[in-house]
Amino acid sequence: MKPTEKILDTAIQEKVDVIGLSGLITPSLEVMVEVAKEMERRKMNLPLMIGGATTSRIHTAVKIAPHYSGAVIHVLDASRSVPVVSNLVNQDDNVRKVFEEKIKTEYAKLREDHLKKREEKNYLSLEDARKNKFKCDWREAQITVPKKHGVTVLENYPLDILRKYIDWTPFFQTWEM
Repeated sequence: MKPTEKILDTAIQEKVDVIGLSGLITPSLEVMVEVAKEMERRKMNLPLMIGGATTSRIHTAVKIAPHYSGAVIHVLDASRSVPVVSNLVNQDDNVRKVFEEKIKTEYAKLREDHLKKREEKNYLSLEDARKNKFKCDWREAQITVPKKHGVTVLENYPLDILRKYIDWTPFFQTWEM
């Protein structure tokens, strides 16, 4: 939570190759937008890396990248920043430009998809929703009775067997894998 001017003035003074911002609390997301806007106003040409607990690729693409014409890249965590920085500071202009264009194209697609999701929401009126409510004749419903009621504790159960019943999707989505 440093002032935008301090971040950018220090970056210029220290002749950095990349500016990295980490958002640990929600208000820092707005600071990141301010930094991007100020970088654009100053006509800076440094890559801007975004990371931290409160950030995401979609937030970076939708809220931050549109305010800066330079490269804006979300990095999930510090361990993944090395290859990103390597591409951003590559001495081969072609490698750097191809990488930056790939990210810009990806973020443009994310913004487009984000807008479509917001537009596609056709909500029903409360009256129509009530007409469309779930209807079930519970007297006729075939409900399977559990073989055993209560809690079953499985101690020392092999993880190899449990693993195939775990839905890893939420973890992969959260970690953007």
